[in-house]
Amino acid sequence: MNSPLSLSRRQFLQKSGLAAAAATAPLILPSGLRAQKAPSKQITVGIVGSGNIADSHYGALLGDKENVRIIAVCDVDRERRDEGAARVNKTYGNKDCKAYADFRELNRRDDVDTVFVCTPDHWHALVAIDALRNGKDVYVEKPMTLTIEEGRALVAAARKYNRVAQHGTQHRSMKRFHDVAEFIRNDGLGKLHRIECYIPPNNRHVGATWKPEPVPAGLDWDMWVGPAPWRPYSSLGSHYNFRFISDFAYGQVTNWGAHYLDIGQWAMNADAGGPVEVEGHGEFPSSGLFTNATNVDFTVRYANGTPMFCRTRYEGGGTSRFVGERGWLDISRGRMSASNPDLLREMQAPGKKIQLELSNNHHDNFFSCVRSRKKPIADVEIGHRTTTVCNLGQIAMVLGRKLKWDPVKEEFVGDDMANRLRGRAMRSPWALT
Repeated sequence: MNSPLSLSRRQFLQKSGLAAAAATAPLILPSGLRAQKAPSKQITVGIVGSGNIADSHYGALLGDKENVRIIAVCDVDRERRDEGAARVNKTYGNKDCKAYADFRELNRRDDVDTVFVCTPDHWHALVAIDALRNGKDVYVEKPMTLTIEEGRALVAAARKYNRVAQHGTQHRSMKRFHDVAEFIRNDGLGKLHRIECYIPPNNRHVGATWKPEPVPAGLDWDMWVGPAPWRPYSSLGSHYNFRFISDFAYGQVTNWGAHYLDIGQWAMNADAGGPVEVEGHGEFPSSGLFTNATNVDFTVRYANGTPMFCRTRYEGGGTSRFVGERGWLDISRGRMSASNPDLLREMQAPGKKIQLELSNNHHDNFFSCVRSRKKPIADVEIGHRTTTVCNLGQIAMVLGRKLKWDPVKEEFVGDDMANRLRGRAMRSPWALT
């Protein structure tokens, strides 16, 4: 069966009931890449997924009316998509922003330059790849994809269609994280002994008494579930709470781990590779709706012997600690500290031999690259490698044993069961190809 991403024009129109709109929303076959030039002035944006994570984008994008304009939003929940479109139109003082229930309609608009993918994690790859095939540059929220195989497919699509793809790990565009990574790369701590990444605990809990509920009016639940295994609707297991159900996401491992493990990769100069070994243990719910770990503890180890830990921290929120011969550095969104204040002063000193790219705004960096056609600060390959580290930890905790990883071949060494967990089957008719 053909994937819905590669349906012919006629098939797609018939299946989605869009024949009447064909004249105004022409569909472009994935095999025929649209010859779309980089915008020179105002960049148009379509947002797919109009829930919690999209809120952080609406405010920033709507505040830059000169350079950016949102012209389309999409969500399978009618209330959310209508609210999103209304917010945009109120800001602009018109009714130009259109609301869609199906991302494929938005992706096939000729006048959309870029697509922001703000869906639940299990949809990231399919929405982004479809956008790339249709000539769009994409900003994909973290984690970049649900599985390792999806990540590699997304990278391949970005390269095949020569599109700009930014991963939503905005720590890359925060100066304090840049400064720490650059300091480590210049041996500011001497030999690096270890990296400790701490992520917050789950902030939602559901017991064993949940029950299926009628699907609310205006919500296309079948489309919401999409490529994931089918399950009945429950208000406790949809929207924000998807994060704690392994069919849709991998909990705080990929939610916060994608941020702090990413800076570890940057500091280790591992953006094009990754660790060679992983082991861990997670505490998983024994009953109830949620299936992702409530307590996370895993370690990845790099070829030079340096370990990076990822553990649940119940107080203080997310943070990373870099420990080396000369002491330690702590870094989080709200603060930075060191075992010796001299380390912080040295970090700010100019003239370092190795100088990392500096971006002060993740959105601006993306849009600048849309115009220049350069790779952004969190390019899709970097996003894939960081998300892979999260996936390695998840797989190790599920299997409960030490695993050897080949970052070049992107496969586990001598472990068929672990290798099967690099991807997962998609519910028909959805597929990566």
